Amino acid sequence: MNKILVLLSLIILTNQFYPKEVKPFGSPNAIKGGSITIHTPEFPKSFNYYVNNALDASIVFSLIYESLIEIHPETLEFMPLLAKSWSISDDKKTFIFEIDERAKWADGKPVTANDVLFTYETIMNPSNMTSVQRIFLSRFEKPVILGERKIKFVAKNVHYNNFITLGGLNILPKHLFEGKNFNRDFNNMLPPGSGPYILSEVKEGRYYVLKRREDYWGYVLSHHTGIFNFDRIKFKIVRDDNVAFEGFKKGDFDIFTSITAKRWVTETNSIHFQKNWILRKKIYNYKPQGFSGIALNMRKPIFKDKRIRQALFMLLDREELIKKLMYNEYKPLNSYWASINKNPKNIYSYNPEKAKLLLKEAGYDKLDKEGYLVNKNGERLEFKINYVTEAFEKHLTSYAESCKKVGIKVNLEILSWATLLKKLDNYDFDAITIGWSTSLFEDPEQLWHSKHINEAGGNNLPGYSNKEVDNLIDKLPPIFEISKRHEIIRKIDEIIYQDVPYILFWSANYEKIFYKPIFGMPETYLTKYGNVYDFLVYWWIDPEKEKAYKEAVKKKVSLPSEDVEIFYDKVKK
Repeated sequence: MNKILVLLSLIILTNQFYPKEVKPFGSPNAIKGGSITIHTPEFPKSFNYYVNNALDASIVFSLIYESLIEIHPETLEFMPLLAKSWSISDDKKTFIFEIDERAKWADGKPVTANDVLFTYETIMNPSNMTSVQRIFLSRFEKPVILGERKIKFVAKNVHYNNFITLGGLNILPKHLFEGKNFNRDFNNMLPPGSGPYILSEVKEGRYYVLKRREDYWGYVLSHHTGIFNFDRIKFKIVRDDNVAFEGFKKGDFDIFTSITAKRWVTETNSIHFQKNWILRKKIYNYKPQGFSGIALNMRKPIFKDKRIRQALFMLLDREELIKKLMYNEYKPLNSYWASINKNPKNIYSYNPEKAKLLLKEAGYDKLDKEGYLVNKNGERLEFKINYVTEAFEKHLTSYAESCKKVGIKVNLEILSWATLLKKLDNYDFDAITIGWSTSLFEDPEQLWHSKHINEAGGNNLPGYSNKEVDNLIDKLPPIFEISKRHEIIRKIDEIIYQDVPYILFWSANYEKIFYKPIFGMPETYLTKYGNVYDFLVYWWIDPEKEKAYKEAVKKKVSLPSEDVEIFYDKVKK
């Protein structure tokens, strides 16, 4: 196991946390200034991450509202942020945080314990659509204010993630949120917070802009050296990936992350890449791998029988799709925790004959007049898959054809991201393509425990219920040793994999990015455990590189080439 994670286990087992000066990860050579424009395919359903647990909302929210503590991106040491100090009782149930007296909201008002209490009460209010965060905060009693800047939380039970849950809570300014409709009033604009950016401009459906605060209080923290460098970050919405990519090559965007395997392999031979006016990187680090696939809504009668779900998995020819449509850039995914379960068994390889036998066992043994399978009640084996990315259409069309050959009718329907999220909130779908990120501090409860099946806006999308999995999840909270938790999670993984709540897709152990050669960045490009959006925090515009880039494009000459693959371990030797 990673030595840092062993160290972290030991740290969490101790009863006191002493903030200390730590080495910054940001570069001391970073230059503040400049504007960047990046592509995003959809306008957020809401910028309020507490009611919209989507990536785009998360990015904006985390740059505006800060947490009590932060974690060093390389060593995983806990570092002060809004809280300058903290302590944990011997029984691991009482947590006290003291707010830094220097911490200020953008309007100059101090951050206080009342703001922390307000954030807790807002999330715990059952009329607010904050069910995902409520799962975690419901593990605590209502916090008690001990002073203007001091607050105490008491956990109902010991849980290995209790401190991380509280420390990672993004704190809201009470005086700007109080008295408003939390579910609706912050969809298209967010009040300024204590963080380094404000949401300065929003044109619904077109773009939104984050502007850096010159007066951000957090610059006094030594570990904030070399981060939050861009003065202005513009997110421009172009739904069609192909149109966006053509715009990127023309200079409309500075960084591009919508990179399919086909694009990576076949669309990087234009003059822009040949002359290195656009650089491409494949970055290998230790980012925990999430999963993606087709969520099967087991609340629907058609998916209640495990044999049907297993058959549907066997009809997805992942190996052929990876070969033909993804140029062998990916590998089939056979685990929900690929970073923890390194050698999972693959029991759902493409096998139409076995799928037909399972369907027959499940009662679908006759064909109707149109050639589709029906059961004894004459009910056709038919369902709809919703998806949002046009580039994925070929994969799903191939799958639908595979299903049709054995008598299953699969209908495909593309939706906007906003419409998809509405369906997810109410579990109003048959099947849906979705991907999930994960964290170093994995907590399976929100996605997999049966008690969250019917929570509006929850994350148990398939409506998954398994008593053995529930029991294993319930064993995790008091276990602080990561290796023991991982042992249990591997057992959970094997059970869920057998049950097929998702038809799993494929994965890769790297991050991909295209960008103009105008940036300075840390030598590893991304942090040890971070994702591709680390560039928002750690990169900067290098004036000399920017000048050289503009001259090269103007004169149509080449810039120096660079390595395409970056390996964290090699750089850090």
